[in-house]
Order: sequence, then structure tokens, then C-alpha cells
Amino acid sequence: MSSMGVKLRTLWSLWPAVLILILILVFSAALLREGRLRDLDIARLGSLEAATSITEDVIEGRPIGNPADSVSGWGIYSPEGTPFATWGTAPDRLSPVPSNQVVSEEMVNKHLRTVRTLAFTSENSSVRGHGYGMRRQVLIDWDSRKNGNPEVLRIAGAAGLTLLAISLLVMQQVSARRFEKNRRLVQLGLAARTLTHEIRNPLGVLKAQQALLRKTLPPEYTGNLTVIADEVDRLSALTDRVREWLADPAGNPIVFDISEELHGILKRQPWDIRLDLPDPGPYVRMDPVLFSSAVINLVRNAVESQEEKSEVSAPEVILTSHGKIVRLIVQDRGKGLPEGNTEDLFNPFFTTKIKGSGVGLALARQFIEAADGTLRIENRSSGGVRTIMELPREKT
Repeated sequence: MSSMGVKLRTLWSLWPAVLILILILVFSAALLREGRLRDLDIARLGSLEAATSITEDVIEGRPIGNPADSVSGWGIYSPEGTPFATWGTAPDRLSPVPSNQVVSEEMVNKHLRTVRTLAFTSENSSVRGHGYGMRRQVLIDWDSRKNGNPEVLRIAGAAGLTLLAISLLVMQQVSARRFEKNRRLVQLGLAARTLTHEIRNPLGVLKAQQALLRKTLPPEYTGNLTVIADEVDRLSALTDRVREWLADPAGNPIVFDISEELHGILKRQPWDIRLDLPDPGPYVRMDPVLFSSAVINLVRNAVESQEEKSEVSAPEVILTSHGKIVRLIVQDRGKGLPEGNTEDLFNPFFTTKIKGSGVGLALARQFIEAADGTLRIENRSSGGVRTIMELPREKT
């Protein structure tokens, strides 16, 4: 499949999450708009009730107080804007009101200012003496913030829904990428399995022909045949490693004494190794064959790294326990790792050796992680490399 086809397929898989995001954004915008209109209706109703209360106080000759907690100011004015009484944020004067205008309003930063034209009629002489008894303008300043702050909750709810939609979109993208990666890995596995099978047969033929030529050719040609035999063996070993990579990394795990297993593995190897192992050792759960493969890979790397440094001490294998963790350290005094990302060393077929295949460390980590462990590598401060394997400790 072409890269353009993969991109189109990935985009198509994202459309449900994108649709959900669009719907939530539209719903959030509608929710906020409905909330603002509701706040405005509450402010209008409250202003009307406050103006009515003030009018009744004037008609009955009662002292005018604050008609509601949300009222930050009120005032009574003549049609020409001359004040009769003001309180709070009410201005000292209003603009003349047209004769045909009954209500005017202005909303600024959650403050609603309404001016209503009302008729004041009273038989109270003190009221008439103060100029009441005809058409007047009643101003109410209403502070919507004193009603609580429901818009904050609406914004928080809309933001929460939006974040949820974005999270779903991101999860969908991650899932689509993981699916595509797994699909490619399956294809790669099938191709590698087929390739190793097809390579092994010609390698067997080459090895048999090399042995036949060694018997028939003069001795002066056997050197070249040895080179051919070595390269055939190297390719054969590489195909075996690829087959191991494609196999189940968990294998058949059992519980075993890791010190005892290490002694058995390393005594069969031709290397000079310094061991520091407790006796008896802690127990771990892992396939012993795969554990042996991982250990041999790590120790071989340590031995090969200091082949050119005969004066240094032999590589060390150290086993310790830390609570529920068993830690195996393989360290050497070789030339160390090159500068860069050490994680690249665990990628299949990545190697810094001339004759290396780049599969050993990748296999070792795959086997260890399948046993719920970890494997990392680092340079030692005094020179050389330290590889650290950690496995869960089993109860005995």
C-alpha cells in the first residue's frame, strides 16, 4: 500500500472522533449562548421588579432602600434627565428621553442598565412636594455577577466536554497508528519468516559443496574455502537469530534459582568471567532456554568489547536482590559505547561491531520484557559498559 493510501486510510478511521468533536463544540457554543440569554432575562426581570418596588415606595411615601442584592444603583429622573433621587452607581444626570420611548437598556460586562418611563401618582403631599406625581424615568443598574457565576460552570462544562472530545480524538489517532504499526510488523514477520526459510536451503547446499570442494581441491585453495565456510556459518547463525526473534518471546516460563542457572550457563562457555553470585540465589520466573540466550548475548558482548585490552580484568557478572527485584549486572572494561542514544542498540539489526548482526541485544530485551523485566545499558564512569537486567523476584 502506498504512503498516500495509508494516510487516507488513517484519516478515514478518524472521522467518528472528528464528528464527535464538532458536535461537542457546537453543543458547547449553544450552551454558552443559551446561558448568556438566560442571564439577560434574569437581569431584565430583576430590574423590572426593582423599578416596581421603588415606584411603590415613592407612592406610599416610604423610605427608598436597596430593592435587591443585585442592584448596584438606582435613580429617579425627570423626562429631561434631572435627578430627583439617586443611589449607588446611578449617574447624576440622564439624557432626555423621547416621548415614545418606554424602556431602554444597555448591557456592559454583566452589568445591565435599564431606564423605564413610569407614572408616579400619589395623594401624599410630601411626595408631591418632591416633584413626584407625573411621568418619571426610573434607572436600575443590575449586577448579574451577584447572582452567582453560573457561566463559569457552563464554561467549565463546555471545556470539559471539549477536552474529552480531544482526548477521544488523540486516542483514536494513537490507536490508528498502533494498528498500522502492528499491521506492518505482521507483514514484516511474514516476509522475514519466508526469507529465512528460503535462505537456509541454499546455505545447506553451499556448505555441502564447500565440504566436497575441500576434499577434491589442492591444499592451496583451502584458505578460500575456509572464508566461504565462515560466511556461510555467519549467515546461518543470522537466520537462526531471526527465527528466534519471530518466536514467542515468553516461551515456557518456570521458577528457578537464578544463581544455579547462571553457574550452569557460564561454566559451559570458554570465557574467563568473574562471578559474584549469592548461594542460594533468588528465584525468578522465566523460560530457562531464553534466559540462557539473553545471558550469553550479554556476556559475549562484554568479552568481545575488551578483546583488544588484555591487561584489564575479566568481565564481571554480579547478582543482587533489592526487595521484589532481582538485578543481574554484566560489566566490562572495554572501550565503552559511542555517544548517542543507547536505545538504538536494542533495535533489530543495529550494531556497532564490524561482524555483528545487531540482533543479540534486541532478542535479550525482548525475552526479558516478556518476563516482566527490564534491560538497559550504560557507560561506566571509569571506562567500559554496564548492562543491567532486572526481573521480578519470585517467592519460594
